[in-house]
Amino acid sequence: MRELNALCTAMSQSFEVLPMERRIVTSSARMAGVDGCSLYRREGDQLHFRVVKSTSLGLMAVTDFGEDGVFKPIELADADGTPCRQAVAARTVHENDVVNISDVTRMPNYDASRIAQFDQRMGYDTRSILSLPVSFNGGDPIGVLQFVNAKNVVGNHVPFSSSHVQLARSLAALVGMLWTLGG
Repeated sequence: MRELNALCTAMSQSFEVLPMERRIVTSSARMAGVDGCSLYRREGDQLHFRVVKSTSLGLMAVTDFGEDGVFKPIELADADGTPCRQAVAARTVHENDVVNISDVTRMPNYDASRIAQFDQRMGYDTRSILSLPVSFNGGDPIGVLQFVNAKNVVGNHVPFSSSHVQLARSLAALVGMLWTLGG
């Protein structure tokens, strides 16, 4: 709770978007007890990575990941305008709801190729994903906050709990406020 209060206080003092995005992602991963946290911002019919953090990989990357590779934008619509729902983050936007996957190897109706590509290129092992829409004041999603690999106190992979979801909703609301009020 102390760290969440510190985030709120920091936002009340500054709406500098990039430093606050980094702080929110870093604090979110720590508060939720997860290995990874990513933030995507919607730009038209795509979701673009803003910040990616992975404790086990020692990765903290910020914006401008380019059109190629692991961090390329996620399409929200096909060329004919049909909504793309295969990627977890895309489904989160289209359903405007929490997507909680306890085991990525058993994801019906999802395309796990992006996850597999990331895991292979980075030497990672994605197990669980919690994905939340980012919006402001109940509006349409303007992005996605995503958590990867929840862990228990001894470091074993566990499914995301209702407590994770509750905390993550608060953090997604902070991001929505930041983007709406800070630009």
